[in-house]
Amino acid sequence: MLKYFVSRLSNTLCRVDRSKVRECGLLSRVQVHKFRYHVPGMWGTNFVNLQAYRRVHFSLGASILSRQVTGHVKTVITNLSRLSTTFRSVENEYAHAVLEKNPVYSTTLAPKDYLDETERISDDEFQRMITKDWHNESAESVFVSFKKLSLYCSKKGVSVQEEMFDGLFRTMGLKCPQLSDDDLIGILACLRLWPAEKASSRNYVELWNTVDKECSLRMKKWDRNKLLLVADHWYVLHLGRLSEFMWHCTVRLSRRPEKLTPAQLVQCVFYINIRRKFPPRISVYDFEYSLEKCLDQLTVDELGILAMGFFKSEKPITSQTLLTELIRRIMSSVDTIHEITLAALLKVIRYSLQPTSADMLFVLMDKLMPNIDRLSRLCCTHIALVGTNVQLYHEGIMNKIVQRLVNELESCRLKDLERLAFALSMYNYEHKMEPSIYKLIAQELCRSERTEEIKLYPKCLSCCLHYLSIQEVFLKEETSKVLDINFIHAVYGKNYFKVGREILSLDMSVELECPEYSGNRLDPKIRNYLAKIYTDRIWEYKDLIGRKLSSTDRMLLEVVSAAISVLGGHEKVHLAHLIPHRERADIVYGIGAGGSAVDIPPVFRKLEIGSCKRPPLIPDTKWYCIVVGGWNSYIRILNKPVGALSSKLRHLQLLGYKPVVVPWFEWKELPVEEHEKYLATKIQQEFQEVSCTVT
Repeated sequence: MLKYFVSRLSNTLCRVDRSKVRECGLLSRVQVHKFRYHVPGMWGTNFVNLQAYRRVHFSLGASILSRQVTGHVKTVITNLSRLSTTFRSVENEYAHAVLEKNPVYSTTLAPKDYLDETERISDDEFQRMITKDWHNESAESVFVSFKKLSLYCSKKGVSVQEEMFDGLFRTMGLKCPQLSDDDLIGILACLRLWPAEKASSRNYVELWNTVDKECSLRMKKWDRNKLLLVADHWYVLHLGRLSEFMWHCTVRLSRRPEKLTPAQLVQCVFYINIRRKFPPRISVYDFEYSLEKCLDQLTVDELGILAMGFFKSEKPITSQTLLTELIRRIMSSVDTIHEITLAALLKVIRYSLQPTSADMLFVLMDKLMPNIDRLSRLCCTHIALVGTNVQLYHEGIMNKIVQRLVNELESCRLKDLERLAFALSMYNYEHKMEPSIYKLIAQELCRSERTEEIKLYPKCLSCCLHYLSIQEVFLKEETSKVLDINFIHAVYGKNYFKVGREILSLDMSVELECPEYSGNRLDPKIRNYLAKIYTDRIWEYKDLIGRKLSSTDRMLLEVVSAAISVLGGHEKVHLAHLIPHRERADIVYGIGAGGSAVDIPPVFRKLEIGSCKRPPLIPDTKWYCIVVGGWNSYIRILNKPVGALSSKLRHLQLLGYKPVVVPWFEWKELPVEEHEKYLATKIQQEFQEVSCTVT
């Protein structure tokens, strides 16, 4: 069973070293083993100030090795719920605490105190029980003894992996089918008391797997409340992501969301959040419709739990009515809403919001601005991010967030620095202080104290460097590190399809903007491969003909057609990816000394994608490229270019082209018959200005 379980651990939160599992399972060895664990502090009553983790050292000494358990040995080995991951999921713990505080959920949550002091046994009784032959005992008798030993070992800190418990756990597993439902659930409650190093701990793994299968077999006879109660027992064991029962439970409950009470809906979504996967073949529309009908019966914290479920399972909320109501509920409690609830709601709003609902989001940001100082750094980061998917920029709130975080960057996680850099660079945020927020983030990445964190989250480093490069901030040593082929293989794997756009963009950015850079560069073959992945498939004019087009592609076709007409034919215009790290193609043309468009050389037309294409060497010719600015290339309302577009225009100029930008908000206002006139005016204006000339 252990070998089978270890082979399936790729999706668990912990890695298992088989040799260490065997060693840790034999505490009767002569050698004294030392362990380190993270033990979380207790929750505050108001759930606002959470205590930090504390490192605890302890040793299992000779008294345990000789099985003479005494009160002198105090262990801080906790149950699996505290050891399955280095950092405890504060978000999930807070969500569960919200349920615990609400009496509506009292019958469907695992009780904290399953055993009382009447189950306590003495040391002598313990010695008699561990030498007992359990095979001939009844199922009920074994369970009663299991409860007593669970309480004793919890108080004394005796590990579940001790050989003395092999017979008890084996027999308990064999007799599970003979137990009543309440006793079966009682086993789960007792397992919480046993000090277990990990999910695969000896004895522990065999028993919880057996109980899991038995729960799955019996669930057909259980009503919804009992399903939720048993699911909660699996959650408090922190086996929710491993339990097959938990998965079957969420599937069954999700099939008929209209049959669930509001509380059952919330609790079901909470377990979907734990599984991080929405049940397949379940109608999300039905789920959302059921939620819409009971929104007024739910607190804002319960709405936060719903938001966690949708976001963690990667299911955007499709109902804009539901999304609008979430925004309204935040605004109605903006001064008192808990930061974890607020962060959860902001994440799902960002993930789901459509441009048509952006105006209401702007009002929400107005309401949030006075609360920036009371919220955590993480929550401030999510406020900065909330409008990025619809390019909605709120200058006041961004100023306040930067003002708050500029002196707290040392305390920010690497992930938060990356997300903050993304939002700032996308909005082209101008920080008028010196050093700027971008340089301060860059300095933070170089601090030696960040080394271990970067080792844990190396992809955050490459993404952060990419976002900083958009604002012309480069860290050459760190850039060389992330462009090293060994780094790429370690972080992204040897399948280059999984290498992120940030690597390609960094490589091309240092080529264009850092002529003195002498560090690592991508291999040309890898660069060409990535360019074909991350550029739009429209590589030539003919690719626009006879296919279904997006609104931006449709605009590109209209602009190309107008350019061909204005400039004098197909031979005067070329649609090409001039820089391989930007998705959209641009329209190239050249104007000779006489003011007429020149033919595009065939050699230039045949240049392969994957490298920067400099203008053809034709004397006395000025080269231009028409850049189509789609709706997602501009900040909403302000109509200012986002960071990626500004960076693209800068790179095109460095190559030797004069960009001619056609913004969507100007083009869409024109009738079709005005397109050519508009473009001709643009071309004429740019020709009269100073531009790059190749002689």
